[in-house]
Amino acid sequence: MIPGSNLLKKALRIIAKQKVQYYKFTGRTTNSMGKDLPSYADPVTIAGSLQPVDRALYEKFGLDLQKTYYNFYVPVQVFGIQRGISGDKLVFLGNEYQCESVNDWYGIDGWVVVLCILQK
Repeated sequence: MIPGSNLLKKALRIIAKQKVQYYKFTGRTTNSMGKDLPSYADPVTIAGSLQPVDRALYEKFGLDLQKTYYNFYVPVQVFGIQRGISGDKLVFLGNEYQCESVNDWYGIDGWVVVLCILQK
């Protein structure tokens, strides 16, 4: 494992990848009831690997047991999640996933992993 080798990009040539619709958070709008709602840019299709987080790890990582988490591994730097605002979202097979946090390895190895919550 050599930094800069982009192991994820190489792996995605071999393993099946998923194409998801990526919606970048652009701000908030207020509806007629005075409630702030998140706004998103038009979707962009990106390909990566969407993997469920093992339930055995929820407690270790302090995750809410009432939610379902996924990691999305992607060889592009597109996610912007900041504290105190809504994150970006993904849509895959009709399911919506709210992006919660990003581990950004892009500058070192050319990929990121995004922790997402399945929206029910």
